[in-house]
Amino acid sequence: MNPRSRPLQEALDLLQVEFPTSRALSGDLAADALFALATTDLEEVLVDLLTMATDGQLDDRFAYEIFDLLTAAGWIDWDMPAVQSIVRWADAWWLTVLRMVPEFSDAGAALGQLVHLNLGMVKWLPVWLDELDGYGAEHLANFLIDGSDHPGWIGHDDERAQVRAWAQSDTVVNGFTMIGGVHLEPGRMIKVLDEIVVTPGLPRV
Repeated sequence: MNPRSRPLQEALDLLQVEFPTSRALSGDLAADALFALATTDLEEVLVDLLTMATDGQLDDRFAYEIFDLLTAAGWIDWDMPAVQSIVRWADAWWLTVLRMVPEFSDAGAALGQLVHLNLGMVKWLPVWLDELDGYGAEHLANFLIDGSDHPGWIGHDDERAQVRAWAQSDTVVNGFTMIGGVHLEPGRMIKVLDEIVVTPGLPRV
C-alpha cells in the first residue's frame, strides 16, 4: 500500500465533495467491479477508483485506465470545480511519487500513466525539475538509464521523446550537475551524464 501524503488526502477529500457517491457499499467493491460500473457511470465511482490508485490497490489494473475513461468522457470540459479537483489529485499523486523512495515508487511509470490525461508534458516536467534536490533525482536517473516498460507508455512515444529532450536541456543538465548529483552514487551520475550531455556534431543514437 502506498502511503497517502497530506496533499493526496486533501485532494481525495475535495474529490469526494465534487463527486459524491450514493452507493453505500462502494468501498467494498473490487477494482474490476468498479471499472465495470465506470463504463456507465464514471462520476459515481471516480473517487473509489482514484482512491485505489492512490493506495496502490488496483490489483491488475492501472491508473491510466481510469484516465482513459476520463478522456473518453471529455472530462476537461466538465464543470470547472470538477476539473480542478481531478487536476489537484493528479498533481498530488505525481508529487507524492517523486518524493517517495524509488524502491517503493516509480516516477517513470507514473508519468507514463499521467500522459493519458492529455494535459501535456509541460505540466509534469517542471515539477520533476523542482524535485531534483531529493528522491526526484534518483527517479530521473532510473528513467534515463533504465527506461520504463510500463504499459502506460505504449502509444506515447512522442511524450517519451519529450522527456528525453527535456532532460538534455541546459536547465536539467545544470540542475543534475549541481544539485541532483549529490543524491546519486558517482558511477550512476556518470551514466546519467552519458545519457543527457549531447556532444555537438554527434547525434544521440
